[in-house]
This record gives sequence, C-alpha cells and structure tokens, in this order.
Amino acid sequence: MFLVSKKLSGWSGAFLAWLKKAKTNLAPEQEADVNQQLLLKLNKRKLPKPSQLKQLPKFLSRPEKIQLNIALLILIASLAILGVRLYEKKSYAVAAYGGEYIEGLIGVPRLINPILATSDSDRDLVKLMFAGLMRQDENGELIADLAQAYTIDATQTVYTFELRDDIRWHDNVPIKADDIIFTINSIKNPDYKSPFRSSFSGVTVQKINDKTVQFRLESPFPSFLSVLTIGIMPEHLWYSIPALGVNLTDLNIRPVGSGPYQFKSYTRDSSGNIRSYILEAYHNYHLGRPYIKNLHLKFYPDFETAVSALQNKNIDGLIYLPKEFKDRLNDKRLALYNLQFPQYTAIFFNPQNNQLLANNDFRHALALGVNKQKILDEVIGGDGQLIESPILPGLLGYDPEIKGEGYDPEAAKEILENLGWKIQDGDTFRSKGQDENKEILSLKITSIDQSENVKALAILQENWQKIGINAELEIIARERIRRDIIEPRNYQALVFGQVINANSGPYPFWHSSQSQNPGLNLSVLTNRDLDSYLESIRSSQNQEEKIEFLEKFQNKLLELNFAIFLYNPTYTYPVEEKIKGPGNLKFINLSSDRFNEVHTWYIKTKRTLIPPDSDSEEKN
Repeated sequence: MFLVSKKLSGWSGAFLAWLKKAKTNLAPEQEADVNQQLLLKLNKRKLPKPSQLKQLPKFLSRPEKIQLNIALLILIASLAILGVRLYEKKSYAVAAYGGEYIEGLIGVPRLINPILATSDSDRDLVKLMFAGLMRQDENGELIADLAQAYTIDATQTVYTFELRDDIRWHDNVPIKADDIIFTINSIKNPDYKSPFRSSFSGVTVQKINDKTVQFRLESPFPSFLSVLTIGIMPEHLWYSIPALGVNLTDLNIRPVGSGPYQFKSYTRDSSGNIRSYILEAYHNYHLGRPYIKNLHLKFYPDFETAVSALQNKNIDGLIYLPKEFKDRLNDKRLALYNLQFPQYTAIFFNPQNNQLLANNDFRHALALGVNKQKILDEVIGGDGQLIESPILPGLLGYDPEIKGEGYDPEAAKEILENLGWKIQDGDTFRSKGQDENKEILSLKITSIDQSENVKALAILQENWQKIGINAELEIIARERIRRDIIEPRNYQALVFGQVINANSGPYPFWHSSQSQNPGLNLSVLTNRDLDSYLESIRSSQNQEEKIEFLEKFQNKLLELNFAIFLYNPTYTYPVEEKIKGPGNLKFINLSSDRFNEVHTWYIKTKRTLIPPDSDSEEKN
C-alpha cells in the first residue's frame, strides 16, 4: 500500500482501479501482486479523473491532507498573481466614472449668471454650468465649444457660426440660434448693466437659421473670438423676466446652462448666505460626460479658514493658495500646481474723492515713495515679479525695458516741497497754511481684509509717512469690497489685485469709458492719448502695429502715473493627488479657467486592453 500512496501523492492517477481493489479484503500474500498491477496502470495514466480525485481525501493521512491543501493554495495564489501581472502588463489604466471632488472658494455667490458674474465665486460656478460659442483649452488656446465650425470674412468684420447638433440645455431642451441672439442682446441692453456690454459695442447678431448665427462688427476686432467664450443663456427660461428685475430671479441661484455640470443643491447658513453648492455631472454634455460624478463647492469667508479646512481634509482643493500659507501645507497628499496667471496687484487712484490725486506731480511723488521690492519680498515672499505696467510677462507687448524710476524717497520729498507741502516745526506730516487754516497732507488707502493686502498696506503706510504723508488705512471685509467700494468707486487710493483677460487686451481695464461701474477701469482718470492707443490696440489687425501701440500705451501710462503697479504673483493651485487632470494646466486667464478641462478630470480608474489614445476606446 505504501507504493500506491506514494504514487497518488505525486499526482499520478489510476485511482479507479486502485479503489476497486482497495475495497476488497486482500490477503497479505496478494498485496505484492496488486501493487505491481497498480503501478503498471499508473504508468499508463498521467492525470486522474475528477471522480477519482473526489475520493483522494479518504486515502490520505492528516499530514498529507494538510500538505496537499497548502500546495493547492500556493498554486491558486501563484496563478492568480501571474494572471494579474500579465493583465496589468498588457492592459492600461484609464479614467472611470464616479467620485466626488470638494473644493474651497472664498466669498459668497450672488449672481451665477454668465452676463452678470464678476466675483470669483460667481465666475467659477458659471464656468462649470455654462458653455459659450468658444472656449479655452488647458493651454489657453481658443477652440470651438457650442459651435462646430465658424468662418471669418476677408474684412474680419463678419463672423458666422454653425452650432453643433448635439447641444442641449440641462433641462434637455435643444440649444438654438435664438439662445445666442437673446444672450448677446441682453448683454447690450443697458438695463441689464452687464460688465461685458462694452465688448459688444458696435456688434450686431442675426439668425441665419436655427443652427447658424452671424455677427457683424463695425470695425475689425481681432480679439472678438475671445469675447465669445462668454456663457450662453437659455432664452426659453429668461425671455419672460424683465431686465430691471434680472438680479432678483431664482435662476441666478439655480441656474440652467449647458456646461459639464448641472445644479443639484445648495445649503445656506443661519444668515441666509450660501455656504455650499453641489453640482452633478451632466450626462448629455456635448464634449462627453464628465468623469467625476459630483463637484462639491464650499464657500469660506477668508483664506485662513479655507486653508485650515484643506489641512483638516474637509476639502480636496482650494481656488488659490496665498503665499503666506505655503509653509503650512507640507502635506504629501497635496499637489501644488504653479500656473501662469495674468494678475497684478496695483494702487489705483480716484481724484473724485481726493483732489490731490488729480495732480500728476503728486502721483509721481507717491510712485517714487513706494518701496516695491520690500512689498514683493515681505508680502509674497518673493514668489512673483515686480511689474511696471499691466502688460505682464508672457503677454503680447510685454517689454522688460519699459521701467519706471524706482524707489527714490528723496526725490519724492523734493516734489512735495515744490508743491508747497512743508513739514512745519514739531510736525510729523506735511501741511499747508497755519492754525485753523492748516491743511494736513493726507491720503486714505483702501484694501480688502486679506493677509497679503493688509501687509502691503502697512508697508505703503510706512513708505508714505516717511516722505511726510499722513497715510490712513481702510480695511474692508471681503464680502463688502465690491458692493461698497469698487462698484461705487468709493476710495481715494485702492490696493487691489486685478485679473486681466489676455485675449481682450487692456481696453476694458484702462479706457476712460470703463471708469464707472460696470466698467473695470479702477483708476478714475482720463487721457485722450491713452484712449486713442487703446482703441488702436483693440482694432489693429497687424500684430506688429498692435505691439507698437501697446508700447506707446505703457509709456504714457507710466508718464501719467495713472496707477502704481506692484507685482505679478505666481498662481498656486493646491489639489489632492488623487484628483487627476489639474496637472495638465499651464496657463489661465481667470482663476475660473482652472476648470477649462474639468470634464476630463477623474478620481477612479479601470483597466482596459485598449490603448488610451485609441479611437476605439470606450468611455462607458
């Protein structure tokens, strides 16, 4: 029996014959003959039958059973590991649907409306829920969006767009040419008070058919395509809402658009302010269903609170990471993406609230009295670059040779002396007149209640006090800055970060026609030459000619000291490593442009044997 057992444990297999013989009572002298016969049969059969294998445990000892089970487990595990490795080697990890991304924003959304949005919170939500005729890709290049094709005539004044066949609103109504026309005419309607009205000045739009619209410009406007990235509104929902009541409609809070994400829900705090928005992927999005199922946006009053939420893992990402918080986020789960961003911080002047600012010599003295290098080093830790104009590095017309006079407090003092402002005996600040007619040289500096800005104000106050100016500080809460300060132009000198549109050029930010709300020009000053240069930049079809006027514009701006340009910061976008896609970003025009390709972002993955770049890849 020993020989038979040994052969069986070695995975040979004439079990059936052996079992039949084993069931009979054999005399000892017969066992040798039986063993010899079984060995002959075992040599003829290599593998046992399933019915034979079932009987195997009956003829194994306990140690043999344990050894057999261990061997089986090792074999199964080895085959499984081999199979997984072979599959991983031959397959590809691709994006899969599902997951939720939670991002922190600063402020409170008010008007989630593409033709009215001005705050970062509003623009972010508009970007996610609305689409335009054109859009920007992850490299900042203009490409078609709701349009499938467009043509521009030889005079560059007639633009014809053909709409895609697969575009629908979030309520599943097809998008038509009437929606485009309604949106543009609403922007042009002064009752809407759209900040984009000037961009469509001299532009008419007409319907060719349900899928074709045509724009006619009074004169060539090379940047017109960039203007058409503005989100389109659904006429069937907005046509019955009076223009004068447009700010009050619930559609500004529960918008219906055609972007990659659609409204799902929101929450308010006890004061009625919106504290979070949940958006869900729009399955019929014309560029493909977004991979991430839900976007959860949480709104915080300041960066201190928002960064703490990021540290505590209450959010996965943050709209922007101010420089002073970088050292606090030493977390391997976070990726810090540094993006090229056309933003600058400057001091804007309003002579309507302080007549001293109407004098260019006085503005010149203020400029000479600002230590910009100290502001750059101490406010943002040198994480940016000094600038002399609103034409930033990387933008058309940037010239590093265009520079101001630099920090020179002694020259500033001399100018103030020549203007009649003296430091009288025992005084700290300059003044004119005596006794009850004595006028102290004073200037109020206003900015937002944000660490970066507050630090800049402190340095400015120190700089200007050194040259004899009584610099008073006014720090405004973030939620009030636009409504109470910027829109009514209620300031003397405003320290503010302004984001420019690289495609539209400097016109909306510096032309005198834009110096009152809803215009974007924050320096309430006028000059015919500047206006002429800006108009020429806007209408020029020749790049060399445009660069020539950009140079004239910058030199004139410096000569007139219409503003004091401080620095261009690096835009740092912190996002958890598990969120795939944001790392493809290189350049953004607005902070909301970080969502340019949000429909391609993903959290979950799956394996497929089809290469990711294959045309036959299935998304579902």
